[in-house]
Amino acid sequence: MFCDTQITYINKSLNKDMPKIFVFATNELPSFNALQDGIAWKVISKIGRESMSRFTYPAQTKIFASWGDDCNQTRSLNCTQGKRYTVTETNTGIILVENGNAVRSDEIELTNEIKVQNGVSAYLSKNDSVLVRKNIVAYGQKASFRLLPKLYWGIASEINQSDAIGSAVLDSDNFFVQNLESVSMATVSLNGNAKEGYTFKIEDQK
Repeated sequence: MFCDTQITYINKSLNKDMPKIFVFATNELPSFNALQDGIAWKVISKIGRESMSRFTYPAQTKIFASWGDDCNQTRSLNCTQGKRYTVTETNTGIILVENGNAVRSDEIELTNEIKVQNGVSAYLSKNDSVLVRKNIVAYGQKASFRLLPKLYWGIASEINQSDAIGSAVLDSDNFFVQNLESVSMATVSLNGNAKEGYTFKIEDQK
């Protein structure tokens, strides 16, 4: 079950390197590789020891498409699992429309019905920040997304919001998984030190 989740991050670690904490989601289809395809949805920086940061992970997801090396973009539509959305051309130009049901009830699909150089890119976003994407959806093909109520946390020396995780300077390739199933509020802490290493922990949730 998806619901808005209020999340508080607390730094309880002794990390003096001032790392950036990044949060991302994954497309749960087998072809998705977090290190190659993941996007930093949220980046938390400059949160010192015992300081905290709060943000909301909303239930509502939006979908949009871009083309022409991301210079052009459709409007964003609220999207729902089990629905299909199509990039098409009308007498007003290129638009994105809801277009029936997806093949699977737990997936969101975007199909491309326009012929443009390098196809289109498909995006899902939350709070106007890119969550997951699929590059190069060719004419007549589709991108499929399967989201679960999960977030993944990592530590990086260099990363910014909307950066590809694969291009970031990661401190570790291991990610902490936060299950948000029916969770409306949660507190996550970073713990540890240089000797013992650093770990995330769920302090409280309901």
